[in-house]
Amino acid sequence: MKRQTFVFKIAVLISILAILAACASKGNGGQQANNAPETNNAQEANNGAESKETDYPAKNIELIVPFNAGGVSDILARSFVEASTGIINQPITVKNVDGASGTVGNYQLVQAKPDGYTWLWASTGHISSSLHITPAQYTRDDFTVVNKVGEMVVAIVVPKDSPFQTLDDYIKYAKENPGKLTVGNPGEGTVVALLARLLEDKAGIQLQHVPYQGSGPLLPSVLGNHVMSAFMNVPEVRGQVESGELRALAVLSEKRVDQLPDVPTAEEQGIEGLAGGAGHYIVIPNNVPEEVVRKIDELTKAVYESDKFKELMEQAGYQLGYKNSADALKELDEWYETTGELYKKLGMIK
Repeated sequence: MKRQTFVFKIAVLISILAILAACASKGNGGQQANNAPETNNAQEANNGAESKETDYPAKNIELIVPFNAGGVSDILARSFVEASTGIINQPITVKNVDGASGTVGNYQLVQAKPDGYTWLWASTGHISSSLHITPAQYTRDDFTVVNKVGEMVVAIVVPKDSPFQTLDDYIKYAKENPGKLTVGNPGEGTVVALLARLLEDKAGIQLQHVPYQGSGPLLPSVLGNHVMSAFMNVPEVRGQVESGELRALAVLSEKRVDQLPDVPTAEEQGIEGLAGGAGHYIVIPNNVPEEVVRKIDELTKAVYESDKFKELMEQAGYQLGYKNSADALKELDEWYETTGELYKKLGMIK
């Protein structure tokens, strides 16, 4: 009986020791688990310090295009990406985000992490004039304009057999015949259509505006004399002007364009301030470190000035015209103010 009691006590003691050993092992395991994140955090901190020291850019850049693939903005942005090879040492991925006249893509940019790795290929309308009439979840102060790339210049064109030889002829007829001179545009409220309204305002004339669903149906209409004139982007009419099927009365830009060097500007013909078009800009979120903003400006400007990009833009009929952040913002602010007044006169805003 004593032997059985002794064996029983030994068994209990062994069990207790086993339990204590298991607890100790579990305790050590828990300590190791707790130590692991601390080690990872330290590594992440070190990696963060290393990435800050790495020359920008250190990883892939996302370029948001706030319109569908295949449009003008998309083609220009992809041409930029193509030309950036060898100048920007990281890949640039184009992301098309269509919706609400460009505001959906803009909002994604505004919400992006301000680390310099999300850019927006912006155009004049959706970061300036359209904000008067298009509801948006952001304001004009919620993003940073790095620089201006250039613009799609607008021209005033008439059929080849039109009696108008100059812009002065055009304005004189309009003054003598208020509301009778028809002018086609690619859509009411577009930048192009607003320039026709701006001509009315500056020249003191009244035109009969005929909006179309884009430039596609507008071009054959002006070629066929269905409208007496049209406001259209230079690349859309360059071939017809060069062949003599259309006559360009003026280009609406600060200086003559490379694609139609013989066509004078409106200002050369006495109409000051009649300049504008679909300008394009590199835009980033606010609060990106200043040294990164400067680097983005430096790198993108180098792409604009590259032979490859110039060649691609010449093929597209696009007028390059770099402007730094301050000058680009001044231009956008002026356009915003001008178009605000025009929209009020049209009754589109109050």
